[in-house]
Amino acid sequence: MAKIKFRKPNNYDMAVAQKGVPFTYRDADGHTYGTFKISMFNTDSKFVRVKLDQFSRDNKAALDAIKDDAERGVYIFINTCLHGWEGVEDQDGKAVPFTPENAADLLYDANEDDETMFNDLVRFSQNMANFKHDPRASKEADAKN
Repeated sequence: MAKIKFRKPNNYDMAVAQKGVPFTYRDADGHTYGTFKISMFNTDSKFVRVKLDQFSRDNKAALDAIKDDAERGVYIFINTCLHGWEGVEDQDGKAVPFTPENAADLLYDANEDDETMFNDLVRFSQNMANFKHDPRASKEADAKN
């Protein structure tokens, strides 16, 4: 018997979810802190689970060395879903280049109890609606070629 191919809801575009999309981070007062390129971090997706399993296997020693669960979560997020940023500045207003180490310094500080920015970035990455295909973007890209 032939396998039935059902029509299912298309919650996201896998290519967009893997490549990442820009997310401009604003605090509750509307201040902008940069634009982050983030891929999907939603474990309801099989490709995300596979990516996280592979990362965990490949980085077991590094993950085992991190004793704090919050720090481990930041490390995993940065190294699997955060692909870069623009407009992130230090306290003197100078641009800070994206590196995993700089991202860890921005998103995790054991001496601070405010994890709002990290939590907001994770929430954005978990929302499948943020990774839908935008046909307008494809048309604009095609027009430039």
